[in-house]
Amino acid sequence: MNLTNMERVIVQCGNTETYEIVPAKKISDTDKYFSNTKLLQALKEAEEDIAAGSVREVKDVKQIWEGIQ
Repeated sequence: MNLTNMERVIVQCGNTETYEIVPAKKISDTDKYFSNTKLLQALKEAEEDIAAGSVREVKDVKQIWEGIQ
């Protein structure tokens, strides 16, 4: 039995944010996020930044802003 079709993975960040991990095969090109041209452009720019090495490593999430500056 393939449990990936029956189980859900929920990630809760703090007390307010909750996210669900969705299998890629359930996402289509007509998904509202993937049809948003501004989002697609931002993702493309982010991928280019990563490829160029323009990233910052966060070593302590409790001091995230100090690590970014």
